[in-house]
Amino acid sequence: NLGNMKAGTSLVNRNEHYQRSINSLFGSAEFSFREYLFLTFTGRNDWASVLPLNNNSFFYPSITVSAVLSDMLPIKSNTLNFLKVRGGWAQVGSNGPLDPGEIHPVYELSSAPWSGNTFAEFPNTLNNANIKSQTTTGYEGGLELRMFSNRLRFDFTYYDQTSVDLVLPVQVSTSSGVGYVWDNVGELNNKGVEVQLSGTLIETANKDFALDFGINFAKNNNMVLKAGKDNENDEETLLIGNLWNMNLEAREGYAYGAIVGTALSRTESGEVIYTNGLPDLGETEVLGGIQPDWTGGLSLGITYKGLNLGGLIDTKMGGNIYSMTTAWGRYAGVLAETLEGRETGIVGDGVMLKDDVYVPNDVVVSAEVFNHGAYGDQIVETSVFDASYVKLRELTLSYNLPRSVVSQIGLENVNFGVIGRNLAILYKRAPHIDPESAFDSSNEMQGMEFGQLPSARSIGLSVNVKF
Repeated sequence: NLGNMKAGTSLVNRNEHYQRSINSLFGSAEFSFREYLFLTFTGRNDWASVLPLNNNSFFYPSITVSAVLSDMLPIKSNTLNFLKVRGGWAQVGSNGPLDPGEIHPVYELSSAPWSGNTFAEFPNTLNNANIKSQTTTGYEGGLELRMFSNRLRFDFTYYDQTSVDLVLPVQVSTSSGVGYVWDNVGELNNKGVEVQLSGTLIETANKDFALDFGINFAKNNNMVLKAGKDNENDEETLLIGNLWNMNLEAREGYAYGAIVGTALSRTESGEVIYTNGLPDLGETEVLGGIQPDWTGGLSLGITYKGLNLGGLIDTKMGGNIYSMTTAWGRYAGVLAETLEGRETGIVGDGVMLKDDVYVPNDVVVSAEVFNHGAYGDQIVETSVFDASYVKLRELTLSYNLPRSVVSQIGLENVNFGVIGRNLAILYKRAPHIDPESAFDSSNEMQGMEFGQLPSARSIGLSVNVKF
């Protein structure tokens, strides 16, 4: 129907081009004593174009020392093949998330005109002529061990790192005309351990059959030591990002990425309090955090003559996510669990106040009313979930043609293979979504999920020919 046709909106063509540069000087000095004691010094100075001229230079040194005890002491044997200890101190400088134009912001043409007129916009984040680089200072110690003719390998690392003068956009009052200002704020500490164990469990004398394995484990304790003042409630916290009424914050005394929002009102014993059949709103509080308790992985490889089979499982345990997909699906009543009570109504699991005494809730409300009250944006707690998962990350199957065959055609090796990645989620607690999808590459979107696509499963074929 031509009468339904309306004039389209004219878009403003806009091309962007920018460049950045980091000029560096690097030096190192290495010393060794009898091939079992080693000492290394390094120093580097960077000049970053995205920092102000008066603060664009930053220097960071390091020192590492290691000792091969198996060569230094008479302890080497058929059982103990290699033993090394190491330690180090290092500083690392960085300009953080600054991009070109952040220090000297410029107006940009809007992508759509206003009332037919093209207009320019000022950035929502104000520049800071005194911004400087952020610095991370760390200590590290470790041990490397190889045993049983190098068939068993072990590596252990402990680290303690503190970052200061973090370059972050700090929220300011909107009456200023902008939402944020760049500043050096905050102090963050990370300490933890990394463990790797690998080896060959079985290997026949003719090496026709072998079973290899690898295990890795990492645990990081993250803590915000200092944060800037929040302008609204004067708390030591920085807003990282938000989705609906959920805030992701760097809050002093908590791990980076605290999930903050409205909780359910509960009794001292933890029972949810209901009024007129709907859950009561509680206080705004920390409901979880995006940092995992630990991560790990397991790899296995089986070789039989020319046939190779390998697999990789990885896991992340602990941490939380906020799923707006689940919140909206429950609110709208389109998820399977919302079928319950759709015809008969819902009685919420909790207590209600009657004659100044808490008694079991027995008020029936319609499913629509209950879902809107329990899963709307006013309550964040009901949409915060455990982010743990275990995934079958990779499976590979390949075959090497016998040398007697490939040598006849003038080749050294021919390998055919099939590989599958992201094949299955073996365990998860967050409903309806892939919890890994909540950890976007964007820093301010970590731990928040809304309509995110899960990671794609892929299966491919490979042919490798070596001449």
